[in-house]
Amino acid sequence: MRAPLPTDEEARLAALHEAKVLDTLPEDDFDDIALLASEICGTPISLVTMVDADRQWFKAKVGLELDGTHRDDSLCAHAIHQHDVLEVPDAGADRRFADNPLVTGDHKFRFYAGAPVLLDGTHAVGTVCVVDHVPRELTEAQRRALRCLARHASVQLELRRYAQHAGDIADRMRQLDRMKDSFLAGVSHELRTPLTSIRGYLEMLQSDGFEPETSQRFLSVIQRNSDRLLRLIDDLLTVSRLSDGGIRLDLVELDLAELVHQVSTACRPLAEHRDVALHNLVDHPVPARGDSRRLGQALNHLVVNAIKFTAPGGEIIIRTTAGAEPELLIIDTGMGIPAAELPHVFDRFFRSAAADRMAAAGSGVGLSIVNLIIEAHHGSIHLDSEPGVGTTVRITLPRP
Repeated sequence: MRAPLPTDEEARLAALHEAKVLDTLPEDDFDDIALLASEICGTPISLVTMVDADRQWFKAKVGLELDGTHRDDSLCAHAIHQHDVLEVPDAGADRRFADNPLVTGDHKFRFYAGAPVLLDGTHAVGTVCVVDHVPRELTEAQRRALRCLARHASVQLELRRYAQHAGDIADRMRQLDRMKDSFLAGVSHELRTPLTSIRGYLEMLQSDGFEPETSQRFLSVIQRNSDRLLRLIDDLLTVSRLSDGGIRLDLVELDLAELVHQVSTACRPLAEHRDVALHNLVDHPVPARGDSRRLGQALNHLVVNAIKFTAPGGEIIIRTTAGAEPELLIIDTGMGIPAAELPHVFDRFFRSAAADRMAAAGSGVGLSIVNLIIEAHHGSIHLDSEPGVGTTVRITLPRP
């Protein structure tokens, strides 16, 4: 049975489309929500769904290969009619779903529970839901957790809309005002997202009934978001101090090859997770003079950036070239940077259009910090890039 349209359908769809979440790339915050829903409720399938005009799209998923379904087949299309959990103990015995292809077909959905994801506290644009292949019921603790996870998903969408509004306003202002508002929106988003996540998981930890493994995963997410906050604050302090000449560099003779080895080793797990090949071709000593901690910070940011914007199956090569001064190259096969954006990549608070489309974390100060660190070493940094081909970063440092 196809679900009837909600009474607020027009406003509901407007809020969903305004969030600009449909067909975006996977994001850790939403993936964590789906994974925790599965673990807490003990189901093989869990989803973060968005119900569009004629389809249901999965922003995050566990245990299901589908990217979405037609809205006519959507169980979540029924769940968005209420502001509480819709629980279906046995879909095969429920006249609304008995003939549903997800129930009668190969997927064999029997149990379903979905908590609505609300925007503006009113419009249900999707759900956090769990599915099992056998009839069952949730415990009250599991229902509370599902509601909490749905609220967390709502906050993520609200933050996305907030950043979008700030960007729209900035487009109508002068360049200085545009940079200021973009910075404020970015920093607000970057601060509030991990803080909201921490608050949500702490709220769930205060509830009873969770296994130690689940509680430990909550603590891991809290730890990760705390680290994210500390990195952002450190970046903001760094760009301020470097701009004012307030950071003292501890200049020593160092081996650039060893520094590259340390950075590539630290970044390799991330590259492997994203199916990006990371090749360190620096196999001979490269004497240079610099602050190893600050140079490591700059190189780490450049390599992580290359991984972030390189599609699965791509590769990143790090190598040096001989010359009057040590020169380091970081070459990727990523999406590249449009010519119009290249002059601005080292500007403070600048975010590329690609970063906004991907909803990539960041306040727009990373490459500015890299540039300031290299300049403080009396070196130079240059980017060559072509959309769809890749980017080459060329760094030159003084000899000892």
